[in-house]
Amino acid sequence: MKIILLGDIAFYGKYSISDNLDIYKYFSKISQFLKKYDYVIGNLETPFSENTKPYGAKSAHIKSDPNNVKLLNFLNINIVNLANNHMYDYGKKGYLLTKKILNKEGIQYFGIENQQLLINKNNNKIALHGYCGYLSNPLGIYNERYGINALSIPKVEANLKKNSKLGYLNIISVHNGQEHVNYPSYEDIQMARQFSKICPYVYYGHHPHVMQGMEKYNNSLIAYSLGNFCFDDVYTDKSNNPLIKQSENNKTAFMLELEIENSKVINYKTIPIYLGELSLEIDSIDTLNALDAYSKKLNEDKIIYIQKRTNLINKYIESRKSMRNLKWYAKRLKLKYVIMIFRSKYNIYKHKKNITNFLIKDI
Repeated sequence: MKIILLGDIAFYGKYSISDNLDIYKYFSKISQFLKKYDYVIGNLETPFSENTKPYGAKSAHIKSDPNNVKLLNFLNINIVNLANNHMYDYGKKGYLLTKKILNKEGIQYFGIENQQLLINKNNNKIALHGYCGYLSNPLGIYNERYGINALSIPKVEANLKKNSKLGYLNIISVHNGQEHVNYPSYEDIQMARQFSKICPYVYYGHHPHVMQGMEKYNNSLIAYSLGNFCFDDVYTDKSNNPLIKQSENNKTAFMLELEIENSKVINYKTIPIYLGELSLEIDSIDTLNALDAYSKKLNEDKIIYIQKRTNLINKYIESRKSMRNLKWYAKRLKLKYVIMIFRSKYNIYKHKKNITNFLIKDI
């Protein structure tokens, strides 16, 4: 069995059928490439919604026209993770419509409503489960009926143990981390390595929108962030300038190919991609060299690693602050932004309660 894992997928802007007459041409090369896999799995970050009214207090909301489900089929993407911080951007209505459309098209999904996706095919048993970290400031955390699965070490460990006893290979999708920074947090590294003490598994991450390193650890394969598969500039309703703009860093990414026999990964391959202007390209060796450099950083001294990551985060924050002036702050003197600040504080508390408090510090 061959599976390929993709990063963040957002069908809006230049990656939408309604906004790009050449979208099928743009994806044609990668579509042909993906046809050879039994399962193509990606993180679907835009809910399908016909509703123009966003839900909740956020700096930016994104959605996709329901017609764009055709792109999933065109790209041979037959399974998607829905545990991410944008799946509830247009409320329960958009969330339920997304489920309805995926079900109608026969596209399987996981990462919501405390559910996993179990696959039994060709002597292989695969368990797919997805989680969204609190630090990504998500809306719509699972509440006994609807919503996305929150990242919680006890919950993930329980699923790993249960699935492993039943003979399943665990592949977990984790939406977490600092956006636009090529180093995962040291807590993320500790957490992913801690999971490997339970059983061999595959971890693939997204949300940073850029590549982060990967490693083999205790017979497990850990890819901290694949980067974007397709993601356009992000705008808010407060400015004509993008909140997040495409760059060489976030247009460079990779896909992770897994070859599986008897429920075990027998081989894997990293496939670089580049979000070009005219097409999504299979990229060059330079991208793999960059990925290798990020991967080597994972084994640096802890103090040195944390300091380098902190420097990158500070640099990113300063670049964002440089775009702010008095007019920018004046537009944000509203209840919405007060709510956002309080929710951010609450999510930090929930992260500590579900992640930090359960970390084994000597890993």
